[in-house]
Amino acid sequence: MTTAYPISSRITCRKQQPIYRWSLKPTIMNQTYYDIIHRFRQQKVLVIGDLILDIYLKGSTTRLSPDAPVPVVNVANRQTVLGGAGNAAANLRLMGATVTCCSLVGEDADACLANQQLTELGITASLIACPDRETIVKTRIMANDRILARYDAGTETVACPADNDRLKAWLSNTWHHFDAILIADYNKGMFTPELIRLLEELIAQHRPFIAIDSKQLAAFKRLQPSLTKPNYPEVLQLLNTETAMADRQQFIRQEAQSIYDQTQAAITAVTLDQDGAVILEEGVAKFAIDAPQISHPNVSGAGDTYISAFTLSMLSGATIQIAAEIAGAAAAVAVNKQLTACCNQKELIAYFSMSEKLVNDMEQLQYVCELHKAQGKKIVFTNGCFDILHSGHVSYLERARQLGDILIVGINNDESIRRLKGSERPVNQLPDRIQVLAGLSAVNYVIPFGNETDDTPASLIRIVCPDVFAKGGDYNRDNLPEASLLESLGTAMVFLPLVPGRSTSIIIRQINNQPLQQLIER
Repeated sequence: MTTAYPISSRITCRKQQPIYRWSLKPTIMNQTYYDIIHRFRQQKVLVIGDLILDIYLKGSTTRLSPDAPVPVVNVANRQTVLGGAGNAAANLRLMGATVTCCSLVGEDADACLANQQLTELGITASLIACPDRETIVKTRIMANDRILARYDAGTETVACPADNDRLKAWLSNTWHHFDAILIADYNKGMFTPELIRLLEELIAQHRPFIAIDSKQLAAFKRLQPSLTKPNYPEVLQLLNTETAMADRQQFIRQEAQSIYDQTQAAITAVTLDQDGAVILEEGVAKFAIDAPQISHPNVSGAGDTYISAFTLSMLSGATIQIAAEIAGAAAAVAVNKQLTACCNQKELIAYFSMSEKLVNDMEQLQYVCELHKAQGKKIVFTNGCFDILHSGHVSYLERARQLGDILIVGINNDESIRRLKGSERPVNQLPDRIQVLAGLSAVNYVIPFGNETDDTPASLIRIVCPDVFAKGGDYNRDNLPEASLLESLGTAMVFLPLVPGRSTSIIIRQINNQPLQQLIER
């Protein structure tokens, strides 16, 4: 159902009290965040703007050209992804929304490819083919995962009257179908003064949530947008200044009213890359968010991800603070990937689960693993009872973690241990064992397993699909129940030597005052 937002109340969340710094870190996935993200699928969004095709030519280089002092790249791979308005549409769709993408493109093969990629994602592609235009393409040449050069092609001049009229007719017929309009303006000639006047007229008839990401924000001032998302250089351009303070967050807070005067936006989220973001409400700086530390971020398309998640969060009933946190999380997921990347709904849920080491259900485990794999992380899995944790366990888990980037530990539940070890075990109940394991820096996630029909971690292994499976040296391929499953998944099996004289059984005997030396000699 389409929701109308009156001009006098362009945002649908309660006013927030001033909060000036807020650290964006993965937090426990509570029901509020989960419900908001799941409501993304109820939203219908139109993306209108400059569609761009991003082409990545990836290869390697070991020599310079003999005819110029430039590297010679042996291209091994060519990838084409949606950029510009196409990337915003892709993000919205992958986060769950129903999406239509409208843009002016050429009558060329690149437009056909863009149409195909949009359709494959489940996006309604309303691309207006113009005989006098060429689809915008940005080609990046990469070697050894570094961009060496970029060259651009396509029409960036103002749209001709005939093309503009076709676009205006399409918008007039479809405007009222959407909960939100996301304007992705890269200043490529699509948004003429005539088109912006039409948008103003359409908003007077029906006001959806209006989100604008533009390199010329002042041109959209009369639309009184619900949300704008300039980055720092765009703010300097908006204010017609080149001078700023060293503390960029402080500068934005100081200029909050001036930014509002130029945009008339109910909410302005000023993104500052590694310095996070400052959120303004109608000329007042409400809070700042510190960005998570990412070693080698890929920022291409991150702004599209940010505004897409912010928009969907607001439509789904989030407060401005929660919307900003979800948007920052989505951008953090995207910049951890290569190329022009997106964040999907599963990854967003997983992000908010990452600081909670206990994973309680299979769906959450799947999301977490998919996120880490998308980031190129190597996952190690191990399992055990871990009843009375001792130095042998700690040493084993530390060595297991060294086999990769992420260590997931499957832990037998209490009923499973009783079936395997006898009625007097476990000594420590499951919550205690989980808490102790979660306290180890080597362990990233802990998930319980075991049922009457299967006390092996096979079900977990199928979901995790680990790169490495670690097990103690008292096992080998012949006596490991999961060996055939691991081989079918292509998982490497590593058997780590045990620490002599360290075992739960020895500790239990010692507690029971039985001769320790006699037990060791056995």
